[in-house]
Amino acid sequence: MLGSMSQHLRVLVGLLDDLSLKDTETRVANWLLKRCPQPLRTSEALSRTLAKFRDQKLLKVAGRAITITQPRKLDQLLRQHLGEL
Repeated sequence: MLGSMSQHLRVLVGLLDDLSLKDTETRVANWLLKRCPQPLRTSEALSRTLAKFRDQKLLKVAGRAITITQPRKLDQLLRQHLGEL
Protein backbone atom coordinates (compact mmCIF):
# COMPACT_ATOMS: atom_id res chain seq x y z
CA MET A 1 0.00 0.00 0.00
CA LEU A 2 2.83 2.38 0.85
CA GLY A 3 4.48 1.62 -2.49
CA SER A 4 1.25 2.40 -4.32
CA MET A 5 0.87 5.69 -2.47
CA SER A 6 4.47 6.58 -3.23
CA GLN A 7 3.97 5.89 -6.93
CA HIS A 8 0.79 7.98 -6.95
CA LEU A 9 2.66 10.85 -5.26
CA ARG A 10 5.42 10.68 -7.90
CA VAL A 11 2.78 10.89 -10.63
CA LEU A 12 1.15 13.89 -8.96
CA VAL A 13 4.48 15.68 -8.51
CA GLY A 14 5.27 15.02 -12.17
CA LEU A 15 1.91 16.44 -13.20
CA LEU A 16 2.47 19.50 -11.04
CA ASP A 17 5.88 20.04 -12.64
CA ASP A 18 4.32 19.69 -16.09
CA LEU A 19 1.62 22.22 -15.31
CA SER A 20 3.87 24.79 -13.70
CA LEU A 21 7.04 24.55 -15.75
CA LYS A 22 6.07 23.85 -19.36
CA ASP A 23 3.94 25.32 -22.10
CA THR A 24 0.97 23.34 -23.43
CA GLU A 25 2.73 22.04 -26.53
CA THR A 26 5.59 20.68 -24.43
CA ARG A 27 3.20 19.05 -21.95
CA VAL A 28 1.18 17.34 -24.68
CA ALA A 29 4.31 16.08 -26.46
CA ASN A 30 5.65 14.79 -23.13
CA TRP A 31 2.33 13.12 -22.30
CA LEU A 32 2.15 11.39 -25.68
CA LEU A 33 5.74 10.16 -25.58
CA LYS A 34 5.44 8.85 -22.03
CA ARG A 35 2.52 6.74 -23.12
CA CYS A 36 4.12 5.52 -26.31
CA PRO A 37 7.48 3.92 -25.41
CA GLN A 38 6.96 1.25 -28.09
CA PRO A 39 5.01 2.94 -30.89
CA LEU A 40 4.29 -0.23 -32.86
CA ARG A 41 2.61 -2.01 -29.96
CA THR A 42 1.00 1.04 -28.54
CA SER A 43 -0.54 2.29 -31.78
CA GLU A 44 -2.97 -0.65 -31.83
CA ALA A 45 -3.93 -0.06 -28.20
CA LEU A 46 -4.31 3.65 -28.89
CA SER A 47 -6.53 2.92 -31.90
CA ARG A 48 -8.74 0.62 -29.81
CA THR A 49 -8.99 3.21 -27.03
CA LEU A 50 -9.86 6.01 -29.47
CA ALA A 51 -12.49 3.74 -31.06
CA LYS A 52 -13.95 3.01 -27.62
CA PHE A 53 -14.09 6.74 -26.79
CA ARG A 54 -15.64 7.37 -30.21
CA ASP A 55 -18.29 4.67 -29.60
CA GLN A 56 -19.07 6.31 -26.26
CA LYS A 57 -19.50 9.62 -28.13
CA LEU A 58 -16.70 11.21 -26.06
CA LEU A 59 -14.75 12.31 -29.12
CA LYS A 60 -14.66 12.38 -32.91
CA VAL A 61 -11.69 11.41 -35.04
CA ALA A 62 -11.34 12.86 -38.54
CA GLY A 63 -8.01 12.11 -40.16
CA ARG A 64 -5.34 13.46 -37.81
CA ALA A 65 -7.78 15.67 -35.88
CA ILE A 66 -9.38 14.58 -32.61
CA THR A 67 -12.29 16.62 -31.28
CA ILE A 68 -13.45 16.08 -27.71
CA THR A 69 -17.24 16.25 -27.96
CA GLN A 70 -18.07 15.66 -24.30
CA PRO A 71 -15.24 17.03 -22.15
CA ARG A 72 -17.19 16.71 -18.90
CA LYS A 73 -17.86 13.01 -19.45
CA LEU A 74 -14.23 12.44 -20.46
CA ASP A 75 -13.11 14.27 -17.30
CA GLN A 76 -15.46 12.12 -15.23
CA LEU A 77 -13.99 8.97 -16.81
CA LEU A 78 -10.47 10.22 -16.01
CA ARG A 79 -11.40 10.97 -12.40
CA GLN A 80 -12.94 7.50 -12.02
CA HIS A 81 -9.74 5.88 -13.33
CA LEU A 82 -7.67 8.00 -10.92
CA GLY A 83 -9.90 6.91 -8.03
CA GLU A 84 -11.13 10.43 -7.36
CA LEU A 85 -14.84 9.54 -7.78
